[in-house]
Amino acid sequence: MRVRGGLTRRIYMENGFRPPIEGQQPLTDPELATLGRAVLAALAQADLAPLLARHEAGVAIGHPRDVFDILAPDMTPLAQEQLRVLTLNTRHRVLGNHLVYQGTVSEAPVRVAEVLRPAIIQQSPKIIVAHNHPSGDPSPSPDDHHLTTQLVEAAKLMGITILDHIIIAGDTFASCRERGLMPVDQVARLRVSDDATSPYDVFRSH
Repeated sequence: MRVRGGLTRRIYMENGFRPPIEGQQPLTDPELATLGRAVLAALAQADLAPLLARHEAGVAIGHPRDVFDILAPDMTPLAQEQLRVLTLNTRHRVLGNHLVYQGTVSEAPVRVAEVLRPAIIQQSPKIIVAHNHPSGDPSPSPDDHHLTTQLVEAAKLMGITILDHIIIAGDTFASCRERGLMPVDQVARLRVSDDATSPYDVFRSH
């Protein structure tokens, strides 16, 4: 996602923050608190009409490839940007597949509150965010990295864990967690082990 136009820029602008520049320092604690209050206020005023969701009941997410397999049929052929959220239970089983945004590449009227809204409504403790790159290159941009960080921090204020941010492009994908672009929770850092079979294992409740 580019700083000029596109999904990432609009998410920042809609929440009163300037789009990040590569190398720029992350938001300060007061700024994160302001963002969190904005998210909560938007959710409190949100229309709780049913969200567009398709349930893959019982499907367990153990690897980024599982996310790709669920979303690729809908997102791979798109010539426009789309953002989806998979809501999960504590054992990483899918509760819902939510279309949060769909539009042209240059227009993306999405706010952080809208990304987190499905989790609030479904009382989902964990989510995976995914969007597509119509360019065909799944490599996370600096804007994608900054956006991921801000979503994680905002979700943390509401007790929601974002397991990953998946970028789909054609027949391939990129996982921000596998590429080391996700903020690492201190508890997760202490629990991670060499015998973990999935990048999400450390967050799973048994």
